[in-house]
Amino acid sequence: MADHVVVRIRDVKKYFGATKALDGVDLDICANEVHAIVGSNGAGKSTLMKTLAGEFVPDEGRLHYLEEDITGLAPLEIQKKGIQVVHQVLNIVESMSILENILFACPPTKNGILNWNAGKDKVLEVLNFIGIDFDLEKAAGSLSVSEQQFVILARALINQPKVLVLDEPTSRIGMEETKNLFEVIRKLKAHGTTTIYISHRMEEIYRICDKISVFRDGKRIDTCATKDLPKEELITMMLGKKLDVFYPKTNVKIGNEVLKVTNLKYKDKLNSINFSVKRGEIVSIVGAVGAGKTEIINIIYGIIKPDGGEIFIENHPIFPNHSTGKAIKLGIGLVPEDRAIQGMIGNYSVKNNLTAINMNNISRNGFINPGKESELAQGLNNKLSVTPNDINYVINSLSGGNQQKVVIGKWLADPYKLYLLDEVTAGVDIGAKSEIYGLLGELAKEGAGVVLATGDIEEAIGISDRIIIIFKGRVVQEVDPKGTSKDEILAYIMGGEKVEQ
Repeated sequence: MADHVVVRIRDVKKYFGATKALDGVDLDICANEVHAIVGSNGAGKSTLMKTLAGEFVPDEGRLHYLEEDITGLAPLEIQKKGIQVVHQVLNIVESMSILENILFACPPTKNGILNWNAGKDKVLEVLNFIGIDFDLEKAAGSLSVSEQQFVILARALINQPKVLVLDEPTSRIGMEETKNLFEVIRKLKAHGTTTIYISHRMEEIYRICDKISVFRDGKRIDTCATKDLPKEELITMMLGKKLDVFYPKTNVKIGNEVLKVTNLKYKDKLNSINFSVKRGEIVSIVGAVGAGKTEIINIIYGIIKPDGGEIFIENHPIFPNHSTGKAIKLGIGLVPEDRAIQGMIGNYSVKNNLTAINMNNISRNGFINPGKESELAQGLNNKLSVTPNDINYVINSLSGGNQQKVVIGKWLADPYKLYLLDEVTAGVDIGAKSEIYGLLGELAKEGAGVVLATGDIEEAIGISDRIIIIFKGRVVQEVDPKGTSKDEILAYIMGGEKVEQ
């Protein structure tokens, strides 16, 4: 049964204008396997899965499910056949209840009348299967992003799919939630469900997947058993070249203190947070989902107001009356956790996004100079190696990694004292990650302080000068990356003892 093909894709091609997103893809997905689809951003992974889901119709080629030709079927028909896709972008209806969100794709009706409560038992059964306990009447918008991820998963599982596609499912969840998700995948496999798993996280792929299919430039390069494919070889296959340095380190002279945080408090999220950052220094704030990382970043930037404590920028207090506008004037830049909602203007061009906070450089007397705008945007675009290299491209059409480059790039036109980066490499491919790390090194070299909030321990060790570890809103330890290990940091993240400050 293990070699029985459930999804067969042959010579599939998909074009978006002059861009060839899929270039003659052949792929077999077998029953009862967890099959990883990997590749750089823009390699065609998500496009192929949207084609399998019926959201895109291939320009050439055929798709078969259990020997049935499903090419061109509508998404709802595909779902009824037994294929469900959990996309990278969460399609939560925030004003609706958790119950309604889970049943949204198949609302229970009787004689044409909608009755949400009629599906309640089925929803509870699914939630029990995935090990999550929700108040079903609660508005979905009140949930954390990681909780919303499991609502979407429950929605996909409500009809007991035979093929489940998970596109970057752990980019918004923490270590405990990831462990829970992997247990769900194992149980689904035992029940006969095939999982197609898209991720940029090498550790996850080698932990949960039976096979790996590598994509590059819209083509499937190869498919291998996970146990037979060394990590270094996988990276080379993905990038088309050997990645010599993943964490580029730059020797930087550490300068004066640019940021000082003392006794910062916020609701039940933060409890007397203390730390500092110097010019030329990259300081990582590491913790699990919900530990308080994002709250610290948002307070420094002026998005939310603390209940107590002080923040100093170059020895000058920023409270009271701090705001995001004042943060920019003080020389503070932000790359937020959710780039799609907070970091970019989705239906606008790369040019518009790159110049959005640089109006003084491209305008006079309130009027934008189109030539200066294009010149600034093109210069930044070239520096960032955004693909495709077209500043008029709509940013929503870019891959996740290229979107993130643009979100970072808009802060590079002027020098800033302090950069706040919240999960800056989430959902970004391994090549783009290395490029982003290089950018952070350049910012530090130019004398900026960098605060990196991350749940990726390896990232923190690889790129930081110091690591601040928080647990449930408290600083529990500060470590030197050169003198620590992943296991030591993980122990603190999971609840280590607080260090006196």
